[in-house]
Amino acid sequence: MSYIEPIFPFFAFLALAGLFRAWRTSVPGRRPWLITIGIAGLVLFSLNPVAWLFSLPLEIRYDRDPIPKAPVDAIVVLAGAVASPLPPENPYPVVGHDTYIRLQRAAWLFKHWAALPVLACGGGEDSRSYSETMRHVLEAEGVPTDLIWIESRSRTTYENALYGSEILRQRGISRIALVTDAPSMNRAARSFARQGITVVPAPFRFHRFDWSIQDILPNSDAMEDNSETAHELIGTVWYWLRGRI
Repeated sequence: MSYIEPIFPFFAFLALAGLFRAWRTSVPGRRPWLITIGIAGLVLFSLNPVAWLFSLPLEIRYDRDPIPKAPVDAIVVLAGAVASPLPPENPYPVVGHDTYIRLQRAAWLFKHWAALPVLACGGGEDSRSYSETMRHVLEAEGVPTDLIWIESRSRTTYENALYGSEILRQRGISRIALVTDAPSMNRAARSFARQGITVVPAPFRFHRFDWSIQDILPNSDAMEDNSETAHELIGTVWYWLRGRI
């Protein structure tokens, strides 16, 4: 816990105390319902138990064992953010935290499970920065250069699957271990399956609830987790409506 994190529950409890006082001084017909709903919603979605329950529909079907349960021909990892160079203060691209931990997990599988080719999917306007940075991270984690493949055109999960499957088919591969965060796995796996690729999920970063003080008190991490889960649930519905999964 950082030094500033206790500020969040402190102000949350102040808001609840103010709400309690507002109800005590209000009269029938002039109850503070809007304030109540607003504060209750903010507090509710800043609790880890709620974040954990909200994420269950996306994560419960996947095994937490880090080792995939079936043989495959390649490891595919979906990248997240990569910051392009911003000279003069930042003359080189910087891999985002989400991208780094995914690439690190793919490299771990390469070293501890199966020494298979690793395809890193993800790009953007500056595809060169993405490809160079992703390759550099995988090399630094011990994956040989000749076993690193890069797909750097995609900007969405759908395009990860669309362009990534093209590279896989060109190399005669139809079975993959797919590496991404557990909340993102459902939409990602179904997107690759839609392209005719057999997917063995290799998810990580599951939501946890341990009954610790940090888990019980309101916190900003829970709000971020709930936002991520909402994004994935809405994205899944949108992909289904568009015929992408």
